[in-house]
Amino acid sequence: MADQGNSGNALLERRLQELAEERRRLAMIIEGTAAGTWEWNVQSGQMRVNERWAEIVGYRLDELEPICQKTFIALVHPDDLALSDAALQDHFDGRTDHYVCLLRMRHRNGEWIWIHDRGRVFEWDGQGRPLWMAGAHADVTELQRARQDAAEMRQRLQAVVDASDEVAVIATDTDGTITLFNTGAQRLLGYTAAEVVGGRRLDAFHDPVELQAWLRPLATVDGQVPGVFEALSARADGQTYSRQWTLLRKDGQRRQVRLSISRMDGADGERIGYVGMAIDITEILQARAEARLAADKFAGAFTSAALGMALVSLEGRWLDVNDALCRILGYPREELLQVDFQRLTHPADLQTDLALVQDLLAGRRTHYHLEKRYVGREGNTIWARLSVSLVRNERGEPLHFVSQIQDVSAQRSSEQRLFESEQRSRITLDAVADLVLSVALDGRIEYANAAAVRMLAGDGALSLAGHLVQDVLSLTTEYAPQSQLDVSVLLDPESNAVDLHADLLLRMGAATVPVDLTRAWLRDDEGQVRGAVWVLRDDTQQRAREREARHLAEMDPLTELGNRRGFEVHLQQAITRVERTGQAASLMYIDLDRFKPVNDTFGHLAGDAVLWAVASVLRHGVRDSDVVARLGGDEFAVILSGCSPRRAARIGGELLHTLSSLSIPWDQHQLRIGASIGIAPLAAGMSVDQAVAAADAQCYRAKAMGRNNVQVQGETSELPGGSPADGSDLGDG
Repeated sequence: MADQGNSGNALLERRLQELAEERRRLAMIIEGTAAGTWEWNVQSGQMRVNERWAEIVGYRLDELEPICQKTFIALVHPDDLALSDAALQDHFDGRTDHYVCLLRMRHRNGEWIWIHDRGRVFEWDGQGRPLWMAGAHADVTELQRARQDAAEMRQRLQAVVDASDEVAVIATDTDGTITLFNTGAQRLLGYTAAEVVGGRRLDAFHDPVELQAWLRPLATVDGQVPGVFEALSARADGQTYSRQWTLLRKDGQRRQVRLSISRMDGADGERIGYVGMAIDITEILQARAEARLAADKFAGAFTSAALGMALVSLEGRWLDVNDALCRILGYPREELLQVDFQRLTHPADLQTDLALVQDLLAGRRTHYHLEKRYVGREGNTIWARLSVSLVRNERGEPLHFVSQIQDVSAQRSSEQRLFESEQRSRITLDAVADLVLSVALDGRIEYANAAAVRMLAGDGALSLAGHLVQDVLSLTTEYAPQSQLDVSVLLDPESNAVDLHADLLLRMGAATVPVDLTRAWLRDDEGQVRGAVWVLRDDTQQRAREREARHLAEMDPLTELGNRRGFEVHLQQAITRVERTGQAASLMYIDLDRFKPVNDTFGHLAGDAVLWAVASVLRHGVRDSDVVARLGGDEFAVILSGCSPRRAARIGGELLHTLSSLSIPWDQHQLRIGASIGIAPLAAGMSVDQAVAAADAQCYRAKAMGRNNVQVQGETSELPGGSPADGSDLGDG
């Protein structure tokens, strides 16, 4: 019996040693995975966690004790608790073998980190309820951020492709199956992306007759004709292949396009597919055909027109004239072609005509109309209505003038007699859409249009004639809205009050309306001023556009960030805010490292793409309340209101890290840059120039210390970035 007891004890001892060794191996495995482990009594809420569990959220284990279910709840993001509870319930109810949940937990430094939590019940009570669970959680913050960055990048790239709706972009895999079909392609071909992606090849849209005619010369010696996609891709393997094709829309329409096909390679240089870009040139070809038809029609119309018509050289010589012009001027065709229009133009009208010709040549006009006098062959004066346009070639260079000349001598005589009586009516009718007042020099209204009567006298009023203008019209200015303008100065021919007051307001009770006042003088038979016509136009939209123009003047057109002008305004406001509130604020000065080699190597368009990408990083890397500006070239600045230099340094480090990992695809290369960042606090009494100089000095110090780091005024340490400081990695193909 003693031997049996000793044998049993030995077996138990070995089993305990094996269990201890197994526990040691499990502990080493867990330690190697850097996972936090936990055990949880579901019914009592009691929890046991290891040191790594606490480290992941930034604590020591003793700082969290006593640890229970409430400890976990307090650390988890409120929006993720419901997800965790639902996953637990699925596991408790047997719908899942394990509890698995991706959730956020608050780190001790205040940041939210992503945790992948996994566990299972290993003990149940007598009623079949879960008693004890065990599991582990791992910090997957970097992985989650990388996924989010990748998703955002895919969305941005898709947005860029979809925004090019004037160009059809179609990508295929190596077999020719369509993998991308942008909005431009949908507009061109009439299909949705869902109808074609993954189910059609590019050659499905080609005119089959045209394709066969193109493929026939490519047949092998034994008569084998290659496949369409194979032939196209073979042409595009070495370089971009472009050709005009006929494509068939879903509705059966035929469209002429210029299609360019290029090969796409993966990061390893292996072919991954092809991309085609098509531009619809149907309308261009139609326009050319119509232009040829128009030229033929013009030739017929030129000869048979009842109006005088002429083609005139840039020097003024008649190149061709029709029979009607010969009759108007009294010259035989052969004789008329020997003179220029300057010799036939009345001397009093020549300079006006020549000035308009120069406007045409300089591009300030596309055509002009002029009533002028010609001198006929017999010395008689001929009044004519002249219409002139300039013909240019495809490069925009002037070729010759086309002139239409109508004899209006008879009409001119009768119009001269009617001119005086129609002057007032013409001036008034020219502005009937606005408030129109005809006012005598003594201030009495002689005429008011319906809009003026309704606006100034109210609905139901019939006329304002006989009223003093100052009794019905109240004008102020934007700069002195409480001071009424003396309208009598507007009736003084020597006054420039209208020119001085571009900020007029029409007072309507308690409200005011911005107006533009145009004044025209009325004269009697002797030419003396006897009154004026005023036209008041609602100027609300125009002034709003002017304000918008001032806003646009403060924007950088390339990056859509603020420019130096707008930046200095915001910086002065930030300094003033520091003086008034005492709240901290910082200025960050950013100078891109090794940006010039990008321009020198790949061109300024590549440089612009880099600047745009950097601007996007800066815009999304700071708060909406912060001001990001491009100061010029590759220099940027960020005004961080309510931000201490130390906090600004953390932000700068994050921006530097993002910029160092930034990769901009360009012409089969990946462009990369770095940055040097200087930070200085804003202080009361500081000028804009002093603030900029302080941050710039820190940026200079960052460059002197090897670039690609952050330097803060008063600090001696640097915050390194994530890319090479020498900028040697400009691109990779």
